[in-house]
Order: sequence, then C-alpha cells, then structure tokens
Amino acid sequence: CGNNLGNTFGTPIIRRLHDGNWAAIFGNGLNSSTGTAGIYIMEVSSTGAISFRFLDTGYGPSKDPLGNGNKNGIAYVSSADLDGDHITDYVYAGDVFGNLWRFDLTSNSAALWAAGTTPLFSTPAGQPITTRVTVTSALAGSNPARVMVDFGTGQQLPQTLTSGAIYSSGTQSIYGIWDWNMSAWNALGSVQYSSLAAPQTITTTKLQTQTAVDVGGGDSSTGISGYRTVTQNPICWSGSSTCGTGTNNQFGWQLALPDSGEQIIYNPTTAYGLFIVNTTIPVVNQALSCSNQPPSGYTMAIASDTGGAPNISFFANATNNFVSANGAIVSGIGLSAVGTPSFVSAETKPYMVNQTVSGIGSVTQVNAGANGIGARLNWIKLR
Repeated sequence: CGNNLGNTFGTPIIRRLHDGNWAAIFGNGLNSSTGTAGIYIMEVSSTGAISFRFLDTGYGPSKDPLGNGNKNGIAYVSSADLDGDHITDYVYAGDVFGNLWRFDLTSNSAALWAAGTTPLFSTPAGQPITTRVTVTSALAGSNPARVMVDFGTGQQLPQTLTSGAIYSSGTQSIYGIWDWNMSAWNALGSVQYSSLAAPQTITTTKLQTQTAVDVGGGDSSTGISGYRTVTQNPICWSGSSTCGTGTNNQFGWQLALPDSGEQIIYNPTTAYGLFIVNTTIPVVNQALSCSNQPPSGYTMAIASDTGGAPNISFFANATNNFVSANGAIVSGIGLSAVGTPSFVSAETKPYMVNQTVSGIGSVTQVNAGANGIGARLNWIKLR
C-alpha cells in the first residue's frame, strides 16, 4: 500500500461513507515507487481506529499514452453525493496520463469499493489532469439530470535555483464529460440520473467543440487586460432527440485554450451554475531570478453543461453593465489571477475575489443571474 504513495499535492477531503465511517480521501500523488494512479481512503471508525485502503486504477508506467514509461499519479479528488444525504457515493479524479476516473463507494462494504475498470474518458496525446475536477448535476427539460464532470488540463513543475518553471507542451483544453453510466446507481438511489446502456466509449469525436477567441481592450481601473468570448454551440446528446435523427451521439464538450502554452494549473470551482477557472499563459524564464516575468492568464466563466458562454455575461464592469465584445458575450477577462476564485457579497451584490500574479488583490463584480444550470453535487461544512 505504501509503495503507491508519491509526492502528494492535493488537499484531502473529509467525507462520510456508506459503511458509516468518516474518512479522509486523497490522491496517491506523483512519482510513487509503483508509478500507478489511485486514491487513498483513511477511515476512522467509531472507536477511533484508523485504517487505510488504496483503490488502484491499474494505470502505471505501462499505460503511458506517450509510450515513454513515465510514472502516473492522481493529485486531487472530488466527491459526489447524488441523493443529498451527506454520504459520498462516488469519487472522481483525473490522473497525469489524462484519464478521468470514477471510484464507486456506493456499497455498505468497504471491501467492494473500487476504481472503474476503464476511464470515463482519456484526453488526446495524454494531456495531464493535475487539478481538481468539478461534479455537477445538469437538468435537461423534464428528463433526469446528467452528471457532468468538468476539468482542465495542464501541469507546472515549479522553477528552481537552476531551471525555470516547466509546463506541459502542446495545446491544452477544458472538457465537460457526461457520466452516462448511472444504471447501477438508478437501481439503488431515490434520485435518478440520465443513463445509457453499456458499453459506451467517449472520444473527442463525440464531444461538441466550443471555441474561445481573445478580444482586445480592457479596463485599467479594474486591472482587466483583455476579454475572451466563447461560442454557444448546442450539444446533440447521445440517446436524446436534441438534434436531427442520426446526429445525437455526443457525450459532452471540449474547449481548446487558444493562447500559446495556455493551460490549467489551478483548481476550478463551480459558482452560480458556471464552471469558473483561472488559466495560465506561461512566459519563457530561466533560473530563479528577481527579473523573471510572471505568467498571464484569463479568468473564465462558462456553462457547466455545454462549455459555451452563458446567456449573459458573468462579468460586470464598474457601471454595472454586463459586458460584450464584438457582439459576443464575454466569457473570460484578462486578470492574470492565480489560485481558485472566491466569491463574496456586499450590499446585496456578488463579487469575485482573486489574487493576481503580482500579489495584488482583485475584486470584480459578477452577475449571479448568468443562467448557469449546473448544480454542485458535493457539500462542505463551514465553520
């Protein structure tokens, strides 16, 4: 069990499980001895006894999509409580090889908890997933809701005294994947979700493409250096009648990040039904130096279920007007922010709070009525 533990980065989550115990759940980290990907569940029983369980995906160096025999691992995990009883049903996570996993914790017996036999989805060319995924419930008319798992790809190896920061190469993307395999859950749970008969395989050809475009301009008073628009292409969901006969074969969406080297190295969040994340656009730096230039990036807010722009912009300027650019809805603003955005309310108005790469705080008014329909499927106790 210990040989599967690498360098851990993700924050453990504390959840109650179906065997009645509480547990800390976390990814096994990077560069373990075995090089596999999996999650640890540290349970604490009613007597205070502590036990560890490792759920292995079986995807180690032999499964390297690039064929280099590199080590795999999981950094962050996310939970899903599908029926609102404050007990975790599934755990979702992405690995360094770009595989999206579901771990089934629905049994009352811990011995039956396990990773899926295959990934829900694998990114092309092994785009790495090193940040947390978000899990939401997206309603579609009178049909049962779809469980959507949204995430971005990218990886940063921090700079040292002798070398600059290293980022993933190639185009990185944001994805939204429908977990279509809900038949076992629907047989158990009181809350039903859209499901299809197995087997189903999700590839990028079965994802609707959304496109992001950078638009010049900005607002010096708020530190915004530019805008970004995103298309609103509808998704022809597999098994539905959304589009014409024979064209309903899609399982989600994909959005390529348009700027050179742009990627996701900070955890996204879900707020007001939207997927919100700070992107990073690297610059070329040498060894650690006070003259190094910081990276830039956009703060993006897109629909959790479609990956497209919301019906109206999530971002508001100082005069309380919801902004557009070139006739399209603004879905990203150039803040060069780091970390995960936070949200507060003041005088009945919602605001997004970030810290920028220069260490300066940024407060942006947002529009809580941007018509996102993704509802969070996990919970946290606030103290």
